[in-house]
Amino acid sequence: MNPSIEFYYFAFLVVNLSILIFFFFRTLKMLKKKKIWASCRNSGYLLLVLFFLISLSLLGSNIFTYHRLTYEEPIAVLDVKRHKHQSYSVELLQLDTCKITSYRINGDEWQIDARIIKWHGWANLLGLDASFQLDRISGRYQEISQQRNNRPTVFSLEAKPDLDLWALKKKYQWLPWLDARYGQSVFLAMKDEQIYQLYITQTGLIAREITATPEKNCHS
Repeated sequence: MNPSIEFYYFAFLVVNLSILIFFFFRTLKMLKKKKIWASCRNSGYLLLVLFFLISLSLLGSNIFTYHRLTYEEPIAVLDVKRHKHQSYSVELLQLDTCKITSYRINGDEWQIDARIIKWHGWANLLGLDASFQLDRISGRYQEISQQRNNRPTVFSLEAKPDLDLWALKKKYQWLPWLDARYGQSVFLAMKDEQIYQLYITQTGLIAREITATPEKNCHS
């Protein structure tokens, strides 16, 4: 959700809540003074504001839920340049560490493997996002016969995290909130002078071709 939208939403919510409290105490005050008609009129205002407040809360909740469950975070950028037929130079920028590495990869497609920790949906709503650990980058041939007959080009991307949730989940299967741990691969065809962006979502990895190099807004 856009931060400015969040600000205006909560500000509007606070204003309506203040109005609701005002009409509530005003109605109580009129009842004590036995002003029945005036208290009934204020009760109507009170119910109207309450209905509007509930409707606004439900709308905000739906928008927030959609925002949390459709979360995407860029985690890496790949810059591909052709070296020769079925051989490419791939520069990988990992945004969590600002680390840039280059690889010579053979094949028609690049492939990145990662380990994914997925949280339960209600944990996502509390602010927890899927966790990832990049494992390796490799080349992939479209033809099965070439894949069998050519030595694969594979490079490790694994780094020791500060908190290894993968090992933690493996050791303690009963841990709450953690939904699943699994390996996942994402691959796309390599094209000369093409830039790709890799994202983590609440359910795993996705990759897209992009038209320009994004700003190197590293997370660290």
